[in-house]
Amino acid sequence: MKKAIITIVTLAFITTGSVMAQRGYGYDPRPNPYNNPVNPRHDDAMENFRIDQLDNIVNLSRKQQREIKRIEDRYDGPEFATRNRRSPRDFQQLQWQKNQEIMSVLTPGQRQRLVAYQQAQRPNRGGFYGRRN
Repeated sequence: MKKAIITIVTLAFITTGSVMAQRGYGYDPRPNPYNNPVNPRHDDAMENFRIDQLDNIVNLSRKQQREIKRIEDRYDGPEFATRNRRSPRDFQQLQWQKNQEIMSVLTPGQRQRLVAYQQAQRPNRGGFYGRRN
């Protein structure tokens, strides 16, 4: 009887100890390369996704796609990679400058379609509470 009780208590301690030693949910010991914003593969995938979205909206030509890709790559260079050390105003200025260069690649009709799409995506600011008198 004594041996059975000691065995049960020992088994309880062993199982409780192993349960407490497990990692919590969401722990992944393997590094995920796509969580790293400095990862060039992730950055290229995001650029391609943005260019594809723009292509769906305004029907870019191959030449325009290549030119936009060059602009994106130029702003990913080492002189712009220190964006974490820049002030927010400098970063916004670079983003604005990049957007202006991308807009210069588009034709006037494509710009109008892009602006119309962006306006349609904005939240409705009319309505009762957002109305300006």
